[in-house]
Amino acid sequence: MTSLLQVENLSLVYGADQVVRDLSFTIGRGESFGLVGESGSGKSSIANVIIGDLPKIATARGSIRYDGMDLLSASREQLRALRGRRIGFVQQDPGASLNPTMRIGRQLVEALEHGGAPVRGRSERAAEMLSRVGFDNPGAIMARYPHQISGGQQQRVMIAMALLPQPDLILLDEPTSGLDVTVEAAVIKLIAELRARFGTSLLFISHNLNLVAKACDRVGVLYAGDLVEEALAGSVFENPRHPYTQGLVKCLPGQSTILQPIRGHVPSPHERGPGCLFASRCGHHLASSCDAPFEAMALNQSHRVRCARLGDVPIFASQIGAPEVRAIDGPTAITIRGLRKSYPTSGGDHFVANDDIDLEIRQGEILGLVGESGSGKSTLAKIIAGFDVATSGTILIGDTDIAKLPVRKRSRLLLRQVQMVFQNPDSTLNPTHTIGWALGRAVRKLETEPSRRTDLAGRVRELLGLVALLPSLGGRKPKALSGGQRQRVAIARALAAQPRLLLADECVSALDVSVQAAIIELLQDVRARTGTAILFISHDLPLVRQISDRIVVLFRGKPMEVGSAAQVYSLPLHPYTEALLSADTHRPAEMKNAATDGLSNSLGGCPYAQRCGRAIGEICWTQAPPYQTVADGHQIYCHIPVHELLHLQKAEPALTSGIAKSLPRPGQTSEVPQWSST
Repeated sequence: MTSLLQVENLSLVYGADQVVRDLSFTIGRGESFGLVGESGSGKSSIANVIIGDLPKIATARGSIRYDGMDLLSASREQLRALRGRRIGFVQQDPGASLNPTMRIGRQLVEALEHGGAPVRGRSERAAEMLSRVGFDNPGAIMARYPHQISGGQQQRVMIAMALLPQPDLILLDEPTSGLDVTVEAAVIKLIAELRARFGTSLLFISHNLNLVAKACDRVGVLYAGDLVEEALAGSVFENPRHPYTQGLVKCLPGQSTILQPIRGHVPSPHERGPGCLFASRCGHHLASSCDAPFEAMALNQSHRVRCARLGDVPIFASQIGAPEVRAIDGPTAITIRGLRKSYPTSGGDHFVANDDIDLEIRQGEILGLVGESGSGKSTLAKIIAGFDVATSGTILIGDTDIAKLPVRKRSRLLLRQVQMVFQNPDSTLNPTHTIGWALGRAVRKLETEPSRRTDLAGRVRELLGLVALLPSLGGRKPKALSGGQRQRVAIARALAAQPRLLLADECVSALDVSVQAAIIELLQDVRARTGTAILFISHDLPLVRQISDRIVVLFRGKPMEVGSAAQVYSLPLHPYTEALLSADTHRPAEMKNAATDGLSNSLGGCPYAQRCGRAIGEICWTQAPPYQTVADGHQIYCHIPVHELLHLQKAEPALTSGIAKSLPRPGQTSEVPQWSST
């Protein structure tokens, strides 16, 4: 395989700080190369230096050759001719990359203009690409401005924009971090098709190790600017040899009954010496061998490891296993009955975000809530927290119904009962005040015991200790903390009220696997010590399996399947749950975002009917299914009897949603048998 990109002895310095040290790797034509590592490892800086987008204080030395051209010595005009046309770039923050003054369609067409595409058919090509990245209404999306679509939709637009000119090389910097597993699977499949058809090469930067293992041919593991291991994707994660790579794999859900975070932190540039930069966190560190410069060692032609004590590091032994099954039998923390939330739309119709939800969460229980974007997960959390109100139904905290009680009308006692941890702590922590001030304010506002409020400094130290942060961090401002530390502060602030229920809405989705494992460990520890119930919302299915006692699978506001984590994952009976798990594993039978025209809602049928690969005819579109009991605590919302679903899964596992398009709609004749729900 001939090389398209060759990086040799690259060093990158920001001012006086070296962030990348003597880095070398190659990417062949049509090859996908993954780059993984924690925040602060220099992954995004490498993408920026390749594209020629570095701040003035940055200096790059070494060589980056793209198709024979040295990018470090190329002129601005040469780089401008490459960007977008031959080198595509999908950045981590799409909101900062899309022009807020231009409609989506115009920006996509502009990408084709820059790529030299023929004038005729540009809009049609843009709409087709939007369809291929998961949009079922490309025309409507093209007419909108960036602020009128969600963050996940913006990310898909950026991916479509990078793919449109059919470049030779695409740099993907955390391209799927805000996407659902179904959309993620569709995007990865699309990129694979593009590679196969046009020979496109990829530099895939991500903290999602499972995704990189499936999407890439080779993987480089970056730590503090050093490439510590490089090998074929299967070898890196199945047979990791560097202690850091082994630590990353141990952080993955499903690798053991408990997550094992890497202790310590990535050293800042001024803390880095000439030897192994992982030494302070490594259990195999030996000063005489590790603290002096050394070269990487080649295990074979495709596997290189930078470790001075490689011969003394034990071979990695996988400990794959499911979490222990926990029986939660405490008192009820919150009871939800018949909850419905609808919003008026143009034409006098209503959009239903939550549809007749019945749930109970017990003290000390972690309830996982999964589903695609738009399934109503965050809407449910906002109603419980008081940021929105229900259209009908009840939410009982004790004897008080809070379903229609907005947060501004809740008493201090009720405010203490429910607290929320948001996805992005940067948007909830005041950047002008210290961490200690933020926690102290929460104590003053929410503590009801005067004796607790008098010793404010002691209470702040107690809260910092509860989330495993040093008391000295209380004097720092948010910008002086890492992303994981800021998220711990957000959790500490929520715990200041000693809540009955903690709402965790995608609170670890943007974190590295090691930090994510530490936060999950923290939440489980908090639950065990305080008895706080937790509603854990995430699109990361293995992570939800790891942390949850029970799981609710939501689709268009309706629970499709409810059961213990073990029941839902070992026996996913509802076709939607089955398709979600299929998409998560990226098996050939992935579920796609099919068009939804609202027919099932208008006729009172199953909301999933239009996308269901197992739909059995008119009954699915016209009659609401019953809840069937599979086992104690395990229910599904489906017309097909349990024994028939088991038979269908064995015969045709994980059918795609596209099959539903071939089934007759209401009013058409059907030869498909109609199962009884009894």
